[in-house]
Amino acid sequence: MNPPFLSIRWNENVEGSFLDEDLVKKNLELILLEIKPKFLKSIELDILIVTDSEMTNINRERRNINRTTDVLSFPLFQEFPPLPHQMIGEIVISFDTCKRQAIEIGHTDVDEFYRLLVHGVLHLFGYDHETSLEDEVVMKNKEDECLALIFGEDDGT
Repeated sequence: MNPPFLSIRWNENVEGSFLDEDLVKKNLELILLEIKPKFLKSIELDILIVTDSEMTNINRERRNINRTTDVLSFPLFQEFPPLPHQMIGEIVISFDTCKRQAIEIGHTDVDEFYRLLVHGVLHLFGYDHETSLEDEVVMKNKEDECLALIFGEDDGT
C-alpha cells in the first residue's frame, strides 16, 4: 500500500500540537494495512482537531445532537467502490475531550489521540459499536488489535 495521504488540520482555537504528523501517517498506515479492503492501494483521509465548543456545533449540525463528543467520523461511502485510490472521509477529534479522557483513563494525550483515531478509522470502514452487543465486541477487539500494532502488546489503554 502507498503511504496514506493525510491532512491534519488544527482549528485555530486549539492551543498546541503534540502530534508528529509523520509518525501519525506511519501509524495510520499500520492501521489501514490491518483493516482496509485489498483493492485499496492508496487512501486519503482528513483529520480535524477542534475544541469541545466546535465539536458541539459539528455534532449538532451533522447529527442533531447538542453536546460534545470525543470523535466523529464522516465516511464518504457506505460501501467503497472498487477503485484503487480513494478519499475515505473525515475524522473530527475534540482536543479538549481527548486531554480530559487521557487524564481520566491515566494515559498520555498521544495515547488517547491514537485510541480516538483508531476508533474513528474503524467507523469509516463500517465498524459500529452502537448496532448490537456483538458488533460492539467485534469493534472493540479490532480497536485493541490496531492499538497493539501502534503501541506493541500494551495497547496504550
